[in-house]
Amino acid sequence: MIEGETSVQDCLRHRMPSLSIYTGGRNYQDCLDRYNNALGEQPLVCTRPRTEQEVSQLVQFCTEESIPFAVRSGGHDFFGRSLVHEGILIDMRAMDSVIVEPDRTSVHVGGGVISGALQEALNSDGLFTPTGQAKSVGYVSWACGGGYGFYVGTYGFGVDQILAARVVLAGGKVVDTDEDPELLWALRGAGAGTFGIITELRVKAYPVPKLYAGFLAFPLTEAASVMDRIEKLLQDDFPDEFSGDAVAVNPEMSPMPVVEPCFIFLWCWTSVDGNLALAKSFLEQMMQAGRVLGNTVTETTPAAYGLGDSSSGTFLRSRSIDGIHRKVGAILERCPPPHPLSAVIFHYNHGRGVRHGVADNVGAAFPNRHQHVILGLHGGTRSGQANTQELADAAKWVTGLEEAIDQNGLSLEGGFPAFWPPDQVDVERFFGEQGAARLRRLKAQLDPNDVFRHAMPCLKAG
Repeated sequence: MIEGETSVQDCLRHRMPSLSIYTGGRNYQDCLDRYNNALGEQPLVCTRPRTEQEVSQLVQFCTEESIPFAVRSGGHDFFGRSLVHEGILIDMRAMDSVIVEPDRTSVHVGGGVISGALQEALNSDGLFTPTGQAKSVGYVSWACGGGYGFYVGTYGFGVDQILAARVVLAGGKVVDTDEDPELLWALRGAGAGTFGIITELRVKAYPVPKLYAGFLAFPLTEAASVMDRIEKLLQDDFPDEFSGDAVAVNPEMSPMPVVEPCFIFLWCWTSVDGNLALAKSFLEQMMQAGRVLGNTVTETTPAAYGLGDSSSGTFLRSRSIDGIHRKVGAILERCPPPHPLSAVIFHYNHGRGVRHGVADNVGAAFPNRHQHVILGLHGGTRSGQANTQELADAAKWVTGLEEAIDQNGLSLEGGFPAFWPPDQVDVERFFGEQGAARLRRLKAQLDPNDVFRHAMPCLKAG
């Protein structure tokens, strides 16, 4: 194995003269810029490939020299999957092409495309594909990990949009999933970096829907009663078009101006036919749930709507529950977010996404085809460098929430791997015994030496 920063850099430059390589300075720091500032891994070298061939050569080099590496798209992973210590970081963000097929029903997206940029590019062509809540998330990792967001009820999950992929495997071999449907099945839910590096996805494209969207805020001190009323409303009538996503935040992290801790619905109604009459009526019903602190809901577009960056030192854990409950509201009232950027994020999954799987004979490894809410227990702190004591306080708050949710009998089995530390992702628990067995067989076939161990280390070849 090559040792030392200079020798690795020199070997890469000799082998790949056109590759962008950074070991310091602004470009190096840009490669390390991340959502969770509590992470401190420092790669020996940061690389930014521009072609599939460069990605293939990089993987081949790392494999031959036994050099650890990690793959970065958006840099939002809370647990450091997109960073590596004393290894090579492969920053995919220069591979950001967006190419629409002539029939306008699908689009080829590069492995480093950012969600917000993808929406803007498609919107300029009168098209749309589902993305997540945050515009700054890397699209490919989001889609392959499951793909939660505003549009699950209407269009399905991110995995449901994936039609094909080009993947660089261990050793540098490039595979198109048109020739390997089992790999396509695995990529639909087991993540983008588990079996190889995705250089391109082909995903479904749709005409741009009309959105009635914005933010609807209630006081966090009324969370129990508000959630009780909302729960009853959704039990009686939960339209597929309405997302149901929400967040409990302090004013500093609120996506709208507020003066007190609040419970905010990331209100989004997706109308494929353009009729917003039902959306406006449903909003009026929801506004009766409590004292409204603010309401910005209006007609908008997917390219315009979404959350911005709120990066900080963060301790994240998660729980899955079956709905929005009064008990959860009562817990939040007792345990408000301790720091400016602490929050509890509600990802509500229902409608088409949970009623139907992928509409082809390949299917998807993604297992969560049931109505559920993922609670992202976001122990953020404040902008800038992470503070050790603040992180400790945030971690204590998060673990207290975990215990309260569990003790109230609200937690469901399984979970969302991206919101769990990689070494705690129990493959059988998260994907089921049959799904886990298929993933292990594929791992043994495509990556027997576990080169791509960084994303899901508990998935061993078998």
